[in-house]
Amino acid sequence: MSFMFETVTQLTLDLPASVQQESWQQSQSASSAQGQWHTFLNQLCVTVLLPWLQTEYVPTATTHLEASTLPTVWDVVNGTALSFDRKRLVLIPDKSLDTSELRVPQEWVDSPNWAGDYFLAVQVNPDAGWLQVWGYTTHEMLKTMGSYDPSDRTYCLDAQQVIQDVSALWVVHQLAADEPTQVAIAPLPPIPAAQADNLLQRLANLDIDQPRLEIPFELWGALITNDSWRQRLYQQRQGDSATASRVTQLRQWLQNHFETGWQALETLVGNDANLAFSLRQTVDLTETTIKGVKLLQLPTQAVLLLVIVESTPNDDRVGIRVQLRSRDRQIPLPEALSLNLLATEGEVIQSVQARRQDEAIQLKRFRVSSGTPFNLQIIWEDVVFTEQFMA
Repeated sequence: MSFMFETVTQLTLDLPASVQQESWQQSQSASSAQGQWHTFLNQLCVTVLLPWLQTEYVPTATTHLEASTLPTVWDVVNGTALSFDRKRLVLIPDKSLDTSELRVPQEWVDSPNWAGDYFLAVQVNPDAGWLQVWGYTTHEMLKTMGSYDPSDRTYCLDAQQVIQDVSALWVVHQLAADEPTQVAIAPLPPIPAAQADNLLQRLANLDIDQPRLEIPFELWGALITNDSWRQRLYQQRQGDSATASRVTQLRQWLQNHFETGWQALETLVGNDANLAFSLRQTVDLTETTIKGVKLLQLPTQAVLLLVIVESTPNDDRVGIRVQLRSRDRQIPLPEALSLNLLATEGEVIQSVQARRQDEAIQLKRFRVSSGTPFNLQIIWEDVVFTEQFMA
């Protein structure tokens, strides 16, 4: 590796072809084209800039997060945090030749566990084989001098306000190491595990190109900075068959097409006289509606999630009725088992809980406009099932 200062203030480092090739191979596991570029550019920065920083200034510098977990960040957020002397230095790479401004994702500014003290603006040119650190700023400068762009949730600082003498960062840090570099930021509200499960199921849908923009930042920030939830999202967006998100399209049920795991109620009860008898106590099997059912396995017993869809001519809304019942009518539902109707951001709209000896519980009938998403969630102790629907 070679390095030089092309100007008095800006640092330029070589990008060897071997480093580029290895970084590109590592980026192929990302879940989207944008995630691949984030992974590629950030891996280049870590591979080249971290050894330089350790050699020139801070031998103990390291990545803020475990190196093996960095792809889970890059899959959805651009940037890499390095730690040294109780400070965080966030690398913000960009392939664009435009250095008129520095744009920093909100995650690195407003998340208490991730917020940087310093931010390096890094221009990466793989074709020419170099990267250049063209300036830096502080958290305080971003919050007080920068502007916030809600369209992509970034803090923007004009190049004229970025400190372009990169060597000054180390001088300032050495001479005034205890000077505050951050302004106070509000803590992110905690998310209940059940709500987090619902959000992760939703964000795992690969039709969502940018999960970080899909839900309010307070929810997203709490999710992405939690190591286990971030790892789960990464695995699901990679297509882990055991956890991948599937959205059930209720309109397809009206054409008698059921997704994997669901089946028409009539099919399920066709060869089970006892179950048919039990269901007839609460469900009219002869009415002209579409009824889908899914078998869910709890640790102690199997339960049936029944969804009834009712369409009305000249109305784009559908009526929905939901019931949860024991598969075996001789065994009641577990006490305190809950069935919840959730909005897509996790808020509980309706909830019902099984009492002792309840064989079935059901939500109040509701209507949903065409194209409106909603979620059903079943919770018992530490077991959570979330089913996503599109009306």
